[in-house]
Order: sequence, then C-alpha cells, then structure tokens
Amino acid sequence: MRIKKIELCNFGSYAGVCEFNLNTNKKGNIVLIGGKNGAGKTTLFSGIKLCLYGNKAAGFENINAYYRREVKKYINDVSKFDSSSKCYVKLVALFSNGQAEDTYEITRIWDNNADLLENFEALVIEKNGSILTNEELADFDNYIMNIIPPELFDLFFFDGEQIADYFLGENGSERVKNAFMVLCGYDTFDIMQKNFKRLTYGKKTEEGCIANYIEAKQQVEDARHGYEACEAQIADIKAELESVNSQIKVLDKKYKLSGGVTYDEWNEKLLQIKEEERFREEKNVQLKKMANDVVPFIIVKKLLKKLSIQLSKEHDKQQYNLLQQSLNNILPDVIHKVYKRLGLENDTKFTDLVIEEFNNEVRAKKICEVVDMINLSGEEYIAMKSTISRYLALDKEKVIGIEQEIKDSIEKVQRLRQEMEDCTVEDAQEYLENKTALIAKTNELANQLQYYIENLQQEKKILEEKITVLKREEKKFNEVSKNSSITELSEKSVVFLDVLQKRLFRNEIKKVEELFMGKIKELSRKNRFIDSIMIDTDFNVHIYKRLSFNTKSVCNRIKKMGAQAYWSEYGTIHCKGLLSSVNVKDLNEFVNLYNTRNEKIVVLQEIEKSRLSKGERQVFIMALYWSFMKMNKQEVPFVIDTPFARIDTEHRANITKRFFMDLSGQVFIFSTNEEIVGEHYEKMKGCVQAKFLLENSNNLQTIVRENEYFGG
Repeated sequence: MRIKKIELCNFGSYAGVCEFNLNTNKKGNIVLIGGKNGAGKTTLFSGIKLCLYGNKAAGFENINAYYRREVKKYINDVSKFDSSSKCYVKLVALFSNGQAEDTYEITRIWDNNADLLENFEALVIEKNGSILTNEELADFDNYIMNIIPPELFDLFFFDGEQIADYFLGENGSERVKNAFMVLCGYDTFDIMQKNFKRLTYGKKTEEGCIANYIEAKQQVEDARHGYEACEAQIADIKAELESVNSQIKVLDKKYKLSGGVTYDEWNEKLLQIKEEERFREEKNVQLKKMANDVVPFIIVKKLLKKLSIQLSKEHDKQQYNLLQQSLNNILPDVIHKVYKRLGLENDTKFTDLVIEEFNNEVRAKKICEVVDMINLSGEEYIAMKSTISRYLALDKEKVIGIEQEIKDSIEKVQRLRQEMEDCTVEDAQEYLENKTALIAKTNELANQLQYYIENLQQEKKILEEKITVLKREEKKFNEVSKNSSITELSEKSVVFLDVLQKRLFRNEIKKVEELFMGKIKELSRKNRFIDSIMIDTDFNVHIYKRLSFNTKSVCNRIKKMGAQAYWSEYGTIHCKGLLSSVNVKDLNEFVNLYNTRNEKIVVLQEIEKSRLSKGERQVFIMALYWSFMKMNKQEVPFVIDTPFARIDTEHRANITKRFFMDLSGQVFIFSTNEEIVGEHYEKMKGCVQAKFLLENSNNLQTIVRENEYFGG
C-alpha cells in the first residue's frame, strides 16, 4: 500500500479543500509534514486513520452515537453553520494485487446535519476509476483490515510520545503478542485452536478429557499471568519506593547544607541547653553545700585524724576497764566451777595469775596512761567515728571535678547556642511539608507493597492448585488418547499446535532479539547500553547488561538469602551465567567452590526498565519497535507523529539515519520546527518523496504549503 494523495475538506482546521500531492519524488519513501504546535499535524494524522478505518479507528465496532460525537469534533467550526458544506477525507492509494498495482480512491464523508445515524457517514471507493458496490465495499473493508488489522493500528499509526506505553504499559505484553502473531501470520493458530475447542466441547464424557485438559491449561496460563502481574507490580512499587526514599535523602541533605534544621532539632538543642542549666544548678548547690559542710573539715583533716586516734584510745581504755572489772567479779567463780566439774581442788593462785597477766598486758599497751579528754559513750563513739571517717574520705579532687563539670557544661551551652545562631528554621515549614508528603507516599507504597506481597502468596497458591489440576487432567487425556482415532488425532493436534506454535514463536522471537541487538548498537551513543535481550513466551521483554561480580560477595549473598531465593531475586539468566562460567551444577556447589576465593566473574544481570532514563527508554523502544516491524511481510505506510519525543540531541542523528530512513515502505513524519530540521533534514533529504509546511492562520485555519519545509 502506497499513498499518492491526501485531500481534506472542512476537516478540523483544514477549511475548504486542502490537498497533499505525494508524487513529487517517486524514488523517495519519506513524506515530511512540518508544522509548529497547533498547525494541524495531529488533525491530519487522525484524518488518515479515519478515512481508512472509520469507526474501527476510534475503537467502535459500528457507527453509533459515541462515534458520531467523536467525529463531530473534527468537523470545521465555520462549516458547521453552512448546511451546504461538506466534510470529508480522501485518500488515493496504490495496492498491489500480486501482478500489478490497483489505484483506489477512498473518500469518507460526514454530514453534520444528518438527522438519522445511518446517514451521518458515507464511504465511496473507486477502484481504477470504477465505484465499488456494497458487496465489494465489504470485501475491501476485510482486505484493508487484513493489511493493517486493529492489533497493528498503534504500530503503523503511532505517536512518539505514547509508543513506549504500547510496549511497556499495562497489558503491553498482550498487545505485543497479538501484534506479533498478526505480523508473522500466526494469528491462524488462534482460529485453529478455537475450532478445535469447539469440536471437543461437543463430545461425550469420555471424549471430554481434552476439553478439561484445555480448560485446565488455560486456567494455569491465567493463573500464571496473575502471578507474574503481581510480581511485576511488586517490582514497580519497590523501584518507586526506592526512588521516594532517595528523594527524602536528597531533601534532607539539601536542607541541612543550606543550614536548615527541623523544629524537632531546634527544640532538641533548646532542651539540651535547659538540661545543662539544670545540671550546673545542681552542681553549684552541691559545691555550696560542700563549702558549708565539708570544706572546713578538709582544712582540719590532720586534726580529725588525731581526734580519731584519741577516740580509739579512750574507747580501748573503756573496754579494758570493763573487761578488768568483769575478770575481777566473774573469773574467780567461773574457775571454781571448772575445778569442781573436773574433780580438782580449787586453786586460787591460778585465778590471781590470770588477773595479774591481764594487768601486765594493759600496762604493756600503756592503756592506763591514756588521758580521758572526750569521754564519749559507746553509741556516741560509733557515731563520731562514722562522721570522722566520712569527712576523712572526702577529697579535694572531687571539688575540682565538680568545678570542671560546671566548666564543661558552660562550654557545651556556648557551642549549642552558636549552632543555633548558625542554623535557620525559616524554610522549615516548606521542608516539613515536602518531607511529610514524601513520607506519606512511602507509607502508601509500603501498604501497597504489603498488599501485593500477600496477594502474591495467594496467586502462587492458586497457580500451584491449577498446575495440580492440569497434571491430573493431562494424565487422563494421555490415557484416553492411547486408542487413537481420527477424532482423537484432531484432539491431539491441539497439543501439537501448542508445541509447534511455541517453537515457531521462539524462532521468530530469536530473529527479533538478533535484530534488536544490531539496531540498539546503531541507535545508542553508549557502547554497552544493553548487552542482551530476552523475550519470553508471554512476550515480556527482559534486557541485560554484563556486570562484574565479586565471587565472595555472591557467595555471602547466596548463603544469606538461600539458593532458591537468590535464584528468584536475580533471575535464571544471571544464575545460569554463574553456573556455566565455572561449570557447576547448582548454586550450592558454586558456594562450596568459591566460598573462600575472592575473584571477579562477569555475568549478565537484568536491568529494570523503570531505571532507564527517558532518553534511554525511548531509544530502547525505537530499537524494539524497528525489530518487530521487520517481521512485517507487506508494504504498509508508517504514520509517525512527534518523531523525536524524549530523544536527546546526541541520539537524534542516529534515529534519523538508522531508524526513519531504515523503515521499509512509505513513512509519513509529522515534525515540529525543533525535530526533523537542520542536519537531520539534510541527512534525510535524498529520501524525501514529498514535503509540506503547515501554518495556522490566525488560529482559524491551516494553510498547506506544498514543497516547502522549515529552512527550505
């Protein structure tokens, strides 16, 4: 399919009839349509889609009130008041019939004044000058839908701002899978599968095993999608949570570098100052008390020692006097009783000798010479000795220590006051509001993460249950299939088709992966932007980079997490790379081999696509898009709006040369005055089939300037 001419009449800002003649250069394949924002590029983009597909371009199965409401937005505002004016979009295109090319003129007309819904839109198609009948119109509709089915709308008609969402947005893998099947012609498999299912569901009970098997298999696939979707959600939340935490750290650091402190930190410093003042007050009271009660005794410490000795001597003298009195009064009777119990005659000399020796001992110790000066009672003696001991234990170093503590406290308060003078709380309110919002976001994300983690366990349980059912049904199916018949062979073909489809898919996917690696190297300015890509059977895209790991660190990580958890966390590609690099069977064997060895090992590690910059992400999508579109077997125009969305200046040259100029078939590029201009236009100039410049006159209508463009 190759478009030769586009004509718009009272469509959007295109007042009256506006033509785009594309036969300027028959050798070129690029149609450049330039215009500043609001000039009418997107309106033209929408007009081409509506002309070809009508209600299907807007996502409606038929012409209904909602579709009419959407189209009315494109009818020129001025022409709405003229009942005789028309609104239409016309395309003249060449379609190959295998031997020659047929010229089709497709005109889709809308009547704003139509009372009945069925009269709102009219489609007129001429083939080589002859108008098609209603039956031929239906055939053409099927024909055009086969060339670019709805699954491919967003691939051939895409906005550079939104193409990333097509691949990476919600249900992106499902969209890519459907588009891939159509591009490769594998959508036939779905038709065959549906027919086989319809065949099996109408059988007797014994023949219903295949239906149960297919149903169980489908349930397993659904459960696996649910589990993987939950895993992907957890990964996204973790990445977002990490990003928010990083924002909090940056916010804190920036605030502190600017001298800011939080109210809590400010109050903490005030509390510390008050605490130090209370501490000094206590120490001063303690010093005052010591000055009044203790210091005098420290001064007369030598006298206290002498007093203590005198008290001890007087106390000893009192004790000896009491003992002597006791001996004189009690000892004779005690000795007499002892002799009597032993049956001996009482000897008073022994008693006298004991008393005499005691007195000699007293005289030897000069106890009797002690002069009584204080004469304290026993209780008074004990109290006095205790008091003297307490005062003698006092040391002047303690007083010095207390004075030093007071001095240190004063210095600490001075330091705190200086810190407060150097700080500011002027921006604290804004800081607190921003931080509160970020903390609230982390709490929200944490709650979401917990929810999805719990949900993941539930999804895992459901998946395991479905797998158990599938194994049971598969066993039944295999038992029934032993006695083959023509019907049973058709049933077995369901399984065969499934295996064949996966094998064919894998071969084609491998081509896409190889094409992608070649294209990403051409488009990216980085030598090692992506080292490998893997598209799984569910069409989830995984990208990898070769990274160097320390074997000892890897072993520690495996031991801490466990081999199974490590495998789940870092993925099959990474773990198999570890095993193959050292030729071991499992991670435990890897740990045993490298536990004490500190070496470097280079393996592939999956890159989180969410961590790519906007520019890297767009280059990645461009390479992926180009690789998928290489699977297309038909010549179909590409209509691209906002070609350099999120592409930085360093990558634009590569995108111009290696992407737009490398697409097969006709390429329509809708560019602003900041995109395909200057050196990018010069590189593309030789491939330009036609060029146009759109200008919005007084915000009322679009003027089409043929064979003109920005800068020439």
